Amino acid sequence: MNFEIKHTFDAPRAKIEEALLSSDYLQFVLENHGVLLEVEVKERTENEREVRRKVRYRPQPVIKSIGPKNVPPEWFAFVEDSTFSKSTRTFTFKNIPTSGKIDRMLINRGTITLRELGPNRTERVVAGELKLDLPFMLKPLAMIGERVIHGEAVKLLDGEAVVMNKWLAKDK
Repeated sequence: MNFEIKHTFDAPRAKIEEALLSSDYLQFVLENHGVLLEVEVKERTENEREVRRKVRYRPQPVIKSIGPKNVPPEWFAFVEDSTFSKSTRTFTFKNIPTSGKIDRMLINRGTITLRELGPNRTERVVAGELKLDLPFMLKPLAMIGERVIHGEAVKLLDGEAVVMNKWLAKDK
């Protein structure tokens, strides 16, 4: 499934970019987002063209079990592998599950574009692909699973947008 999630902030694009690339902001997200149990920068490199980073996120589990089988919390953890292009001012990302079983089944990648809507207004558009690649006998469940994961991603990003607004209000 393809998706697009939009949020608008009362701040210039440069301020949003700065926050999204800041480890201080990531710590602020962890402290202020009710769903995240862990946020850890694993790697960060920067040169004149781009900023690359890998950040591990572990949200609270949303599913306790599937049938009789318990779902380990680690199944929900993922590493955001992203690149911010300084010339195009866009992020590309892959969210890679940390569980090998899930990693083989889940594809989640896309872009984050920040559009200026005025001198102090920015729209963030997260667009991409979310796909469950399940064994043949489970293919009918893929669409349902994709919708559930998409719904949780929307909640996660909506919550992060609230945190971004708190972050921006600190400087006013």
